Amino acid sequence: MTKYLLIFLMTLLMCTASFAPKSHLTKYIDKIDRHWLPDLTGLPSVQEVDALDDKLLEVITAEPDKRCRLVKPQLRMLFFEHFLVMQALLNAQNIYFDNDIAKRWAHVMAMTIEESGGDSTNITDFEGHSFANYSKYTNLERWKKILTLSAQTKIKLNYQTNFGLTQTSADRLFVIFNLGKTQLKTHSFLEGLKGIYTSNRVKLNTTITVRRLVWFYQDFAEGRVRQEDKRIHSYDIKKPEFIERYQQGLDATIKYCGTRYMFADINGDKHALRDAVASVAYCKFGNAIHGYGKNVDEEKCFAQLVTLCPALNIDIALITPDSYFQTRGARPICEATFNSLILKKTPPFSIIPKKLFSYFGFTIK
Repeated sequence: MTKYLLIFLMTLLMCTASFAPKSHLTKYIDKIDRHWLPDLTGLPSVQEVDALDDKLLEVITAEPDKRCRLVKPQLRMLFFEHFLVMQALLNAQNIYFDNDIAKRWAHVMAMTIEESGGDSTNITDFEGHSFANYSKYTNLERWKKILTLSAQTKIKLNYQTNFGLTQTSADRLFVIFNLGKTQLKTHSFLEGLKGIYTSNRVKLNTTITVRRLVWFYQDFAEGRVRQEDKRIHSYDIKKPEFIERYQQGLDATIKYCGTRYMFADINGDKHALRDAVASVAYCKFGNAIHGYGKNVDEEKCFAQLVTLCPALNIDIALITPDSYFQTRGARPICEATFNSLILKKTPPFSIIPKKLFSYFGFTIK
């Protein structure tokens, strides 16, 4: 009896050991997959974003650079507003923009103009077939054609098909590049609820960052617009306790994505953009076990998101090596304006010059 018990225990031990690597793998996958939440500390509210627009309208109206003035006002508003939103988010986390970062944004803007002409629904496949619109606005009817990519357009949808303002393709989900020090710093909010201080955080590379950027915007559409919020599950969006927050999340997505600048409402229907955002809020572009962007449905999800959310397209371009772009030689545009929007870090109280105190009647010994 003892002999059989011993054999049983040894067999059980071997089975447990055989499952150990799988358990460890699952734990690792959970860290880089969607079980993480970004740090939203410092994210301006929708009302605060609206307040930023008044400042930006003044900036655009007074723009002295003739070359910058030639850029569509809608495209400039998109870039400048997004620059201020991301800056506010990062400043609250003690990360500050500098002239090099401003120059990078100015370079991406210049490439955007040459890549897509400012058309968020622009599509180009690997064989050079293009589907573009160069009018003042695009519209949701054009955007919906991305779902089918009809044979009439001769567009072939795969992981190399380029979409949106900066012509981004789904291969960005699995082709890895290292991030520079500045990029690691300015994207630390994607490392978890406590940024770089998040326990068991995963070091970012470009593919992890791209995936998390997509989820960052999908989170808004799923009702997470504040640090303390959790995502609302798709099964719960019609429950009374979640309806208001879910609707607020859709409106917030339109704001943070800059969708309103690139898309005109259909027949004045203000709900059209909200419905469009809702249609992609829960779409999937892969998973950590089987990979990302590897089949048509995943590629369509990615394409819908980066075209409807132009700010996401910009974010991906900002971390993408220049070698990825055919227009990498474009000369930065509106650089002086980006520089003027930088908020400098306020000096600590202890190093404020004594003369400043004396000016207000205080004496510092």
